[in-house]
Amino acid sequence: MGDWGFELTQAHNNLVEHNYIHHIGQLSRGDRPILSDMGGIYVVGNQPKTIIRHNKIHDINALRYGGWGIYLDEGSSQILVENNIVYRTSHGGFSQHYGKENIIRDNIFAFGQTTQLHRNKRDLKKSREGNFVSFYFENNIVYWQEGKFIAGLKKEYQSHAVFKDNIYWKIDKSPVSFGGLNWQKWQKGDRNSQIIDPLFVAPLQGDFRLRPYSPVKLGNK
Repeated sequence: MGDWGFELTQAHNNLVEHNYIHHIGQLSRGDRPILSDMGGIYVVGNQPKTIIRHNKIHDINALRYGGWGIYLDEGSSQILVENNIVYRTSHGGFSQHYGKENIIRDNIFAFGQTTQLHRNKRDLKKSREGNFVSFYFENNIVYWQEGKFIAGLKKEYQSHAVFKDNIYWKIDKSPVSFGGLNWQKWQKGDRNSQIIDPLFVAPLQGDFRLRPYSPVKLGNK
């Protein structure tokens, strides 16, 4: 089992793969959801060699916060999150409360309502105190229509985190604030990432296969 914080727990070497998870948090009162703080896949604590991969997650909903697709809660560390497809979430495809040395790569995060990614301010505080890399966000596609790109902190998202080789695309092509920074400033700490349409087959219908003439080749989607 997992536990809050960085101490080693009994949870390690777990494999969470090939799950189809959808329509979580749909209980509502009128037109408002009544639940908060949840994820399609939720983990907590230091879990060396745990892998979350090849999962399809969509339609995760929450009231105040916590409608996340993949949710790394307090102390989540040494976890590999790869080749997942997450879409239509109320609060973002990926969230990290605080953790260290997590790898988030080759995923598709799409159609977050209020935001696409979430990093809790405690993640920055803990990583500064321990002087470690909180997470590596690499080779992902972030694709959205509304809401922020990232939420949780102010202009310090890249501190003690590594962003590189990602694809970002907002459907309406409007200017995007990357954690309070414009693209030119954000790009200084996000190596080789691009703003470019990945050309999915039919993303609004949940088909995130890449067309043959797509300009990107990311992971095994």
